[in-house]
Amino acid sequence: MKIFILSIFMLCSHFIPAQKFSTEKTEIRNVIRQFRESMIRKDSAAFQSLFHENPVVWIGVVKNRSQQKRLEKNPANRKNYFKDAWQNFFRYIMEKGRKEEKFENIRIINDDVIASVTFDYSFLEENTVTNWGSESWHLIKAEGKWKIVSLIYSYENATFRK
Repeated sequence: MKIFILSIFMLCSHFIPAQKFSTEKTEIRNVIRQFRESMIRKDSAAFQSLFHENPVVWIGVVKNRSQQKRLEKNPANRKNYFKDAWQNFFRYIMEKGRKEEKFENIRIINDDVIASVTFDYSFLEENTVTNWGSESWHLIKAEGKWKIVSLIYSYENATFRK
């Protein structure tokens, strides 16, 4: 009987943390939703609110196929990555035309104060995919709110699709 009760206790104890972190997962999903919606609405205040204080790491890496095509066009263009800032990205979003990022296969790993989010993305301009790849965010819960502290992504250029 003691073993049975102990087994039940151990089994239940594994569910308690998972249930506790489900609230955080919901909050993180809201950050993802707000990221996407603020781009579509071109809402700079909402977009800015998603990020922690600077510096926020923002790095894109050109995928091998696109890098090979880039090198064919310009052999001197060997650098396959670029660093940027969310502010520059949003300035680009504010330019004329509809821009949108779609997310698929979202995976969230978190505890109560840190999180890692990975997903496949496609970036669209005027409803046409211009690039796609994988994206990963790191977030912290600072003063009760989830904030992005790093964003890295791979980048496949649609112009090199053929």
